[in-house]
Amino acid sequence: MAFPKRKASIISLPLFAEYPPQPPKRSLRQTLFLSFFGLLFTISLLINAFHFMSCQLDGVEKESIRQAIVTPSDNIEAGLLEKHFLPSPPHQQLQDLVLVAGHAIFVGSDLEHVEEDNDWVLEDYQKGGEQVKTFLKHIRKGVELTIDNGEALLIFSGGQTRPSAGPRSESQSYWVLAESLHMFPSFENSTVFNRATTEEYARDSYENLLFSICRFYELTGHYPRNVTVVGFGFKRRRFLELHRAAVKFPKERFNYVGIDPGDSALGRMGGENINGLGLFRDDLYGCHGKLRDKKINRNPSRRSHPYHLSCPSLSSLFNYCPDNQTLIFPGTLPWE
Repeated sequence: MAFPKRKASIISLPLFAEYPPQPPKRSLRQTLFLSFFGLLFTISLLINAFHFMSCQLDGVEKESIRQAIVTPSDNIEAGLLEKHFLPSPPHQQLQDLVLVAGHAIFVGSDLEHVEEDNDWVLEDYQKGGEQVKTFLKHIRKGVELTIDNGEALLIFSGGQTRPSAGPRSESQSYWVLAESLHMFPSFENSTVFNRATTEEYARDSYENLLFSICRFYELTGHYPRNVTVVGFGFKRRRFLELHRAAVKFPKERFNYVGIDPGDSALGRMGGENINGLGLFRDDLYGCHGKLRDKKINRNPSRRSHPYHLSCPSLSSLFNYCPDNQTLIFPGTLPWE
């Protein structure tokens, strides 16, 4: 029996050319995982490259990079970074400090009324007498002492103590008056103009002395041999017996030139005994109670002095505020 032939069936297979291979799809988790390890690999390469480069530097360069990158706070705290950008002290030959302590701020626009109260920012107790004229005498006396001593640096001291004076400081206004009133000698070879400067942060008489000693160091590179203070005569005991003792400056190298107003001198002495000498006698460093409050009230611009950096050997003294308010600073100071 014959069977009919079946037609052969043809099976079509897909051709490679028609369906190119597709890359395997990655999940989002796999993609993030690979990206993370790629980033780690790149960071590792950079760290090793930096280490290799640093090994090629000599010891001095390596140390400077280490200090700048690893411990910048140490550099700033020690004042090293700031000093790197400072010029050399311009008055290294000067030995003596003449200090004029500021008491008020001149805000006048001309010199016609310089002796009148209206051109000054004054406390109530400073008004209506000869206080302003006495300020001018203090300025002139400081200049005269500097003229007589070619090794002296004149510093007008006093900060931005009055809100109504804006950013003007006591010391700045004193210096401006000395120049504007032609107190500095005008002859060609005089150096007094260049030997006069300001200290812009003091808020009381203790800071007038301490901060000016540091300011002297900033400009000379050493501490003063002698200190002469110009101020009110009724503040003599405050400076000689208390402030000088607080900073332990040798008595034989410390002078005070007192100039008082002609009016009510006796009454001012009584006020000094209560509000000045008396307070500092019980609070030698002026950092408690009423004296602390005075400092705060005399700093309306909320300024901080930079002397911890420029005079690091005095940092402990700047921060000294003992619970026993009459305890003398126990450390050793550069002028002892």
